[in-house]
Amino acid sequence: MTLNRFKTSIFASVACLALLAGCGPKDSDKSGPEAEATAPENEPVKLETPPAGQLPDDVIPTAYSIDLITDPAQSTFEGKVEIDIRLDQPHARIWLHSLDQTIERAFVRLDDGTEIEGTFEGGLADGGVSKIDFAEPVPDGNATLVMEYTAPYNMGLAGLYKATQNGRPYLATQQEPIDARRMFPGFDEPRFKTPWTLTVTAPAGNQVIANAPSTGTSQLDNGMVKHTFAPTRPIQSYLIALAVGPYDMREGTPLPANTLRAKSVPFRGFAPAGKGDQLKTAMDITDAMVSQQEAYFNFPYPYAKLDIIAVPDFAYGAMENAGAIIYRESALLISDRTTEERKRGILTTHAHELAHQWFGNLVTPAWWDDIWLNEAFATWMANKTMNSVYPGTGYDRASQRNGIGAMGADSLKNARQIRNPIERNADINDAFDSITYRKGGHVLSMFESYLGEDAFREGIRLHMKRFEDDSADVDDFMTSIADGSGDKDVVESFRSFIFQPGIPYLNVETSCSDDDAGVITVTQQRYAPLGSDIDMNGQTWLVPLEMRVSGPAGDQVIRQMLTETETEFPLDAGCADWVMPNTSGGYWRFALSDDNWAALTSTFDTLSPTEQLAFIDSITAAFRAGDAPAASVFDALEAAATSDWDVAIVSLDRARSYYNALPAEDRAPMRDWAEATYRPVQKALMARKDTLDENDTLLLQELSSTLLEIGKSGAERRALAKKANALVGVDGDPDPSAVPPAEFADAIKYGAQLGGEAFYKAALDYARTTQDQRERRIVLSVLAANVGEAELTDLYEQVQSDDWQGQEAWSVLQSSLGNDQNREKAWELYKANFDAVLPRTPEIRKAQTAGGVANFCTPDETKAARAFYTSKAKLMPGYERSLAQGEESANLCSAFRDEKAEELKKALSEE
Repeated sequence: MTLNRFKTSIFASVACLALLAGCGPKDSDKSGPEAEATAPENEPVKLETPPAGQLPDDVIPTAYSIDLITDPAQSTFEGKVEIDIRLDQPHARIWLHSLDQTIERAFVRLDDGTEIEGTFEGGLADGGVSKIDFAEPVPDGNATLVMEYTAPYNMGLAGLYKATQNGRPYLATQQEPIDARRMFPGFDEPRFKTPWTLTVTAPAGNQVIANAPSTGTSQLDNGMVKHTFAPTRPIQSYLIALAVGPYDMREGTPLPANTLRAKSVPFRGFAPAGKGDQLKTAMDITDAMVSQQEAYFNFPYPYAKLDIIAVPDFAYGAMENAGAIIYRESALLISDRTTEERKRGILTTHAHELAHQWFGNLVTPAWWDDIWLNEAFATWMANKTMNSVYPGTGYDRASQRNGIGAMGADSLKNARQIRNPIERNADINDAFDSITYRKGGHVLSMFESYLGEDAFREGIRLHMKRFEDDSADVDDFMTSIADGSGDKDVVESFRSFIFQPGIPYLNVETSCSDDDAGVITVTQQRYAPLGSDIDMNGQTWLVPLEMRVSGPAGDQVIRQMLTETETEFPLDAGCADWVMPNTSGGYWRFALSDDNWAALTSTFDTLSPTEQLAFIDSITAAFRAGDAPAASVFDALEAAATSDWDVAIVSLDRARSYYNALPAEDRAPMRDWAEATYRPVQKALMARKDTLDENDTLLLQELSSTLLEIGKSGAERRALAKKANALVGVDGDPDPSAVPPAEFADAIKYGAQLGGEAFYKAALDYARTTQDQRERRIVLSVLAANVGEAELTDLYEQVQSDDWQGQEAWSVLQSSLGNDQNREKAWELYKANFDAVLPRTPEIRKAQTAGGVANFCTPDETKAARAFYTSKAKLMPGYERSLAQGEESANLCSAFRDEKAEELKKALSEE
């Protein structure tokens, strides 16, 4: 699964919790429901206490058959599910999952045809934990559990849900993590993998897409069509997919047979009505991506067909359903209005979901504490795929860039570890964040580099073979990597990164004795920014260090696993001129002496882009920790400004953060510095604009946007606002061609700031009528952050209507907190509208809402925001970590301003 936003758990014991943390059925000494469920021989099991974590493991589903009657125009559907089960003992009661369903009848059918009636009772524990009591005990062995039911289509983008576009209703599914129980009653846990057979009846004229190939249709007398599908390969409940509605269909060229796969794979694309042609770019590259991944895993694409489906509304970026991947429309469709940056994001998401067909679908985590085994691997594998399919476009460093992007969240005391214990259902959504995806992918990349690409790949291939169509946990994975690579010592290092939060922070000191024999001393701590109360000396890692040392005899690279808090490296060849402590792009930061920072800056051009990224991240992080001077930071940002595109973009990002940290009245010197540093780079790129490659095009776009914000760009802002007026039709019909797609968000921003009520009304009408889903959402969120008080008040009223999706109303809610010019009014409206917006918000977003406290940067504001969110706890299940992290971020913002704003001002005055 891909999230559009990545948002993060205190360090907890790695001890397995049988009931709550999900050790699964492998554990021999059971506690909780499993222990209670064990009955004396021949006595029927009747567990009294509702299971709060995993279901008991003495009733195992072995196959599902689901028959649904659906009509997107209606508000409810009908279903019948037959679940083949295996019972270890006779059972008088069976526990399962069912949410928001009316069970009309429940019974068990034995192999001889005998039916045993059951009485269903739902909602007995969080997450729809339910029970069926039987008129007489169900004997041990094999049986079929049958339930007939009705249910509403979910309106919050979960389970089998309904969405409308241009007056046409559509159905789609999102079952992960625990919403399959909204579509059908069953055993909704990832460890249960079975074949599934679906039959779906829908009105004629609708496309009906499921995981497996169609086996036929039959026309019914009432105008409905019955669609039957082949049984699937064994998959888990959260991968069950269904889409029903007036989707455009594009028949793709079957993925051809190859040396690993004897048969071709049928391939199709689907999109909302009228948008089918926008599938072409993603469909054209699919075969190359699948072929690359098949070769890497040495395992053929696992499923009988491949459909990619863009749906009108979706809570996530995409979902890896086996053989039927569902995407948010804007995460798959590419048109002439799609920017280069967005196109890269779309194709990377596509590669991510395809990678899941192996890691996550073919081999599945046994419980949600190992969801990182899905998401970190798909994130890392997507970058490898993109680098293979699009060589030379910077994807070789993408995992490092992503990991650096996660370090902000990982710098918090309230950061969580990659493999996080799941103690309640609300903790599951907590695991889908930047720590799982970005940090996890970076850590995998680091160990691939340490072991070597071939050795690491052998471990992955071994894992695929060992757990094909099965589930596996972290220990299974570690064993596969150790066995496949032939390096068992790597396991403890790997575990040190996934079983504790935070970032290793290496203090690197150089010294030199009289006889020119130098020594480097490396001391590790946990990174903590100014204002943090992290115990920096409370943790250590086994760090796979790769350090470059420059001295009289030239450069040498030192590779060693750091196992101690302090390690000394003698330099027999002489004293070090400088040390680059992270030449491999590993997941750590470092601190150096002022002289060493200066030496690296002066030789910046000789560093590799990987080293440059690590250096810029480390010196700016050291500044936030009080370990590097502001003047050295600005020198480093200047050096990075003329480097490779992605290094220069990091420089721009850090510059914007410092600009925003300064009081408005003190920003003029920063504008001068930005003009002197970045304007020449922009002009040089503009001079050859027509011949820029993809990477430099992205850099130019970022330069232009940053200079609009922090440069002396008043005339440019006014010119862009004028084009924005034409774009949205302030004085006539809207003209999308008035603004290039890459400038769209900035145009709306400065149009909103400079255009007043007339621009606001025209922009809102543009968003209401545009067929571009992404542009629609950009308009809403940018307006919320930039319009005046009257317009903001009206915007809140507007998004309460049926013209706007619940997720769009939520984006207005959260984005309005960034309206710096009208902060008090925005907060007033936020609080007044909160109760109306949250019930319409997708489940995955509700817990994230409390992270809005991070928008504040004074102790009083932060305290007041915390009190408000706490008072709304019932509307945001699982909100606690988002609130804790947001509050901590706000406090760190305040501390940074108090500690470093004056130093920034002084350094700028000396430039």
